[in-house]
Amino acid sequence: MNEFLNTIQHDILDKKIVMAIIIILIGIIIYKIIGRAINKLLDRDKKNKRLDRKSKTMIKLIDNIVKYIIIAIVGVLILQIYGINVNSIVAGLGLVSIIAGLAIQDPLKDIISGINIITDDYYALGDVVNIDGIEGKVIQLGVRTTKILDTKRGDVFIFANRNISKVTKVSEELYIDVPLSYEDQIIKQEKILNEACKQIQKLDNVAEAKYIGLNEFASSALVYKIKIMCKPEFKYQVKRQANRIIKLELDKNKLSIPYNQITVHNANTKNS
Repeated sequence: MNEFLNTIQHDILDKKIVMAIIIILIGIIIYKIIGRAINKLLDRDKKNKRLDRKSKTMIKLIDNIVKYIIIAIVGVLILQIYGINVNSIVAGLGLVSIIAGLAIQDPLKDIISGINIITDDYYALGDVVNIDGIEGKVIQLGVRTTKILDTKRGDVFIFANRNISKVTKVSEELYIDVPLSYEDQIIKQEKILNEACKQIQKLDNVAEAKYIGLNEFASSALVYKIKIMCKPEFKYQVKRQANRIIKLELDKNKLSIPYNQITVHNANTKNS
């Protein structure tokens, strides 16, 4: 029993194990210090919201890179403590470098593309973008992938960064066309639409609602245009609310929206 306890004590107090633990702790401490330094450096200008979003994205990317570098260094140091020749391992890796290179081609492309997306300011966390017909809010921009929350249905889409070649940033501008009858007076119609804009501007997430003017002489209606400024991720919600306000205002003032009508003639033919 005493021999067993002595063996355990010897293993616990083994210098190599202690040194390995110390190196791991130092690696964690360095990672924490660098992380805090990066946060302070990139959070200096919080007044500029665009820079703030980009800073958060950069923080995540740099944090991942620093973490992997520290893990690699700690791993090498621990191997050296146990007398493993790291140089021979590296030389041996040359034999399989071609295979390994082929295996990491796609991940490497993802990482390079992720860096390009951030440095070239394609988009940042919080932006609403359209990628391959999918429109949504960027909720995560990692080294290898981008996650987008579909603002229509709530689905989350994950894109490999290497596959992202064309991106459309969704603007804050929302335009609504309102078709009204030729039979009503323009002055009355414009007054009602201006009143609707005042109510729309009171909605949450709406910065501005403005009546633009008569936009088109359509075949069966005068088409007026309204401009709304709102956060892109709330566009569909704001549009539904604005349409309701416009219709209620039109109903209150007894104005109708023209629509296509089909007249069916029922002809009874009698043979004489």
